[in-house]
Amino acid sequence: MSSIETLRVGIVKRVLTIYRRPFFERLASQPNLEVSVFAGQPQRGEAVQVENTLDKGKVFPATNHHWQSPAGLLCWQSGLRDWLRSYDPQVLVMEASPRMLSHWFAIDWMHRRRRPVLGWGLGELERSGPIWFQKVRQAFAWRLIRSFDAMIAYSSKAKNDYIAAGVPEDGVFIAYNSIDNSESEMYLAKLGGRMDWVRPWKESLNLLPDLPIILFVGRLIPQKRVDLLIRACSPLFDHCQLLIVGDGPLRVELENQAKPFGNKVCFVGHQVGEMLARCFIGSDIFVLPGAGGLAMHQAMSYGKPVIVSFGDGTEADLARDGQNGYFFRLGSEEDLRAKIELLLHSPDRIRQFGQVSLTLIQSEINLDAMVRSFLQAFDYVKHCYQ
Repeated sequence: MSSIETLRVGIVKRVLTIYRRPFFERLASQPNLEVSVFAGQPQRGEAVQVENTLDKGKVFPATNHHWQSPAGLLCWQSGLRDWLRSYDPQVLVMEASPRMLSHWFAIDWMHRRRRPVLGWGLGELERSGPIWFQKVRQAFAWRLIRSFDAMIAYSSKAKNDYIAAGVPEDGVFIAYNSIDNSESEMYLAKLGGRMDWVRPWKESLNLLPDLPIILFVGRLIPQKRVDLLIRACSPLFDHCQLLIVGDGPLRVELENQAKPFGNKVCFVGHQVGEMLARCFIGSDIFVLPGAGGLAMHQAMSYGKPVIVSFGDGTEADLARDGQNGYFFRLGSEEDLRAKIELLLHSPDRIRQFGQVSLTLIQSEINLDAMVRSFLQAFDYVKHCYQ
């Protein structure tokens, strides 16, 4: 690819989620870089908050066609050819998901024009189904991975997965999954100095003002395992209370599960801005009982200790066992309860772990570092077809 003043980068996403907007805005604001995102809408009932515009970059609307299969949710994005022709990207970044069937067309379109394509993904995820089916699905996924010219990995674990799949080590770049910390910095400055608002805030939620709060933030879907968190906390409600922030298809079921515990479990639905900031600052311990990662990053940006299990790999880069939180055995109610008790019995440790969390976000895993990794990957692939 010839040397150019401005590099046109195209990014293909199934949906453009709200939490990704700050990253794309930051990326699009880099010198000599133009960014266009091709993305569609989620399925009805997914409880995914999406964006349709960017201030710095451009968004081209896709029409997503979803259907279920034995391999899970599949998607074909109409409008991809028109976007490729009109935007004419010189580098393409795509979710490294074999369920995005239209990816194959885009990769072929770029490679026929001797232009590079980057995959962006989580590495190898949990397998399910018969052994033969797992092997077929994995072979198909790794075939897609090897069709990319380089990979951007969400985590250290994902990088190792891609190298094991046959991607050269120098062609895998880690962009730690991050969110914008400017909002947490603003609200910490506004609310973190004086904590006299916490007691009336707790009372407004019908929470007990003198009990510490265990916090969960995320979509209320099976993969998040909020049911496990409620069960783990149930014998501890003399010493703590549980605040659940988020919405989703399981909310009614989870509220029914929590009814026997009265006001010790509080559901406040989806929150944003200052209301969400108060939930983070006014709580004591953040727990991620199932899949996820970005809410954990957000909790750490507010200086909170974290308790997590082993999920998609992003948590292993954020949580340092015994330094800013604890890992518990996957799916173990008893181990999760034991880790919560360890922190509840040591307010000093809660403060110390929270400070380590905040330092990690400020110094290592943040939006600026994520942008730098993408820029390094662009520099690497620009020379693939010269």
